[in-house]
Amino acid sequence: MITAVTDAREIERCQNALARALSRQLKKKGTLLIGHPGGSFTGEVYSNNTLWFSSFKITDVPVKRYWNGFGLAIRQHGAQIIVVEINPPVRGYTAQVSGLFAKDNETGAYLLLHRGRIGGGRKGTGKNAFADWFRGKWVEVAASDSRVDFAILVARLESPNIADQILAFVNEVALFKEEATSGALTRHPRGPLQHTIFNPEFHGKKKGHRSGTLDYESFHGLVVNKLAEKVRLAQGRIRANIFNTRAIDLGVEIGRQLRQLYEVKSSADLQSLYSAIGQLTVHSCGEPQVTKTIVIPVRKLHPDLRKTISTLGFDILEYRIKGGSVEFTN
Repeated sequence: MITAVTDAREIERCQNALARALSRQLKKKGTLLIGHPGGSFTGEVYSNNTLWFSSFKITDVPVKRYWNGFGLAIRQHGAQIIVVEINPPVRGYTAQVSGLFAKDNETGAYLLLHRGRIGGGRKGTGKNAFADWFRGKWVEVAASDSRVDFAILVARLESPNIADQILAFVNEVALFKEEATSGALTRHPRGPLQHTIFNPEFHGKKKGHRSGTLDYESFHGLVVNKLAEKVRLAQGRIRANIFNTRAIDLGVEIGRQLRQLYEVKSSADLQSLYSAIGQLTVHSCGEPQVTKTIVIPVRKLHPDLRKTISTLGFDILEYRIKGGSVEFTN
């Protein structure tokens, strides 16, 4: 189970951990002009060649918060452009801000989450539009008052790859804003499943490599994007609609008929395999022509298990993540 962090001192520790980690990984430091719809301000910025980060505490607003702004690269002229803000409240739990910290109760790992509210009032943007378009990982979050929420897993605070994990999310937000503003979204939900409620992944006990699994979950959208490229190349000149929904990681339609389904997992343990088989079975129900592929991190599966999965009618595609990039092994 993943639980929202609500205690002020615990939130502050998470915020300090985020700032420390990014200051180490984004080594360039400077005072730069940062732009926003209402004007601009000067802030301390940490950056590398692809990502910048700035942070401070806001107390003169109804919901006191930590402001964490992110953008792509550094502009040599003019103000830096904010792509997305991830702003946790100073204390408590509220949907009025976009960010929150949470804790994975199995490992004690702290996580950076985003509620998916994107756009700041721009036409064609907003939480529902982004949720239908986004390919990253949503997780179920328990609040202190027994409420359950869904949020995007952006990064694990102690991950050595936290800057890459955040960059993957920032790139997705930037692309969504660009496509939504131009009115040319390239990812279109399919049919009645587009508004299916989020399916929370298994949150039971996962011993041993759970922290590594959380890192892979943070890169979920990156894996799906790379998979979409691979699938598109395989289609060649065939006109295909490659889509994702809130419940389906990736699907392929040809001539309005569903042909392929892919379920991406961040672990190759038995629970993940069982979950993938169930999800692919449900989503392909009534359409027997569909090929169903389980996408998992590289792992030496027992030959009998591979044979059983194949006999049941499922393919396996394996991948690994190196330095923030995805490689498929078959």
